[in-house]
Amino acid sequence: MDPEVAFAGEVLYPQAQPWEVVFDALWVSHSEFWLVAGDGFGADIVTAIPEGDSVRGSGEAIGIPTQGSAGRIAVVLSAWEEPAPDGRGVLLGMSRITAPDRELALVNVEGREPGPVLVLRDEGDHEVKVWRLAPGSDGAVERYDVRVWLCPARG
Repeated sequence: MDPEVAFAGEVLYPQAQPWEVVFDALWVSHSEFWLVAGDGFGADIVTAIPEGDSVRGSGEAIGIPTQGSAGRIAVVLSAWEEPAPDGRGVLLGMSRITAPDRELALVNVEGREPGPVLVLRDEGDHEVKVWRLAPGSDGAVERYDVRVWLCPARG
């Protein structure tokens, strides 16, 4: 499945544009997948298992719940220079992720073959918000909108 096709015709960013966007598609099992720092190998996904229908973070991993227990999903992952505007759909929550090498990827329970990587402008802590979108025109694929931006400097 071409993940961009799952979002065809969808106006994802009507208010502003992210500076980087990647699309991904993957098979999920056990009702969850993760956004992880780097390529995902070595990330502690066990402490980031989602709770109910909410995201859960643990440093270099954020667990994202799915509606189905197993199936294909499509994800649009975007990086923003400022806090991202709200997306559409069901907000699954907000968390933080630490990206020491500026890279983020998506993985499932089994790990997965290398997929697209979102390269951030800066390393360090980033805010993440996740929405579950309504199914696309074919209705067969769950769709997720994940938005990432650098945490504001603390004073």
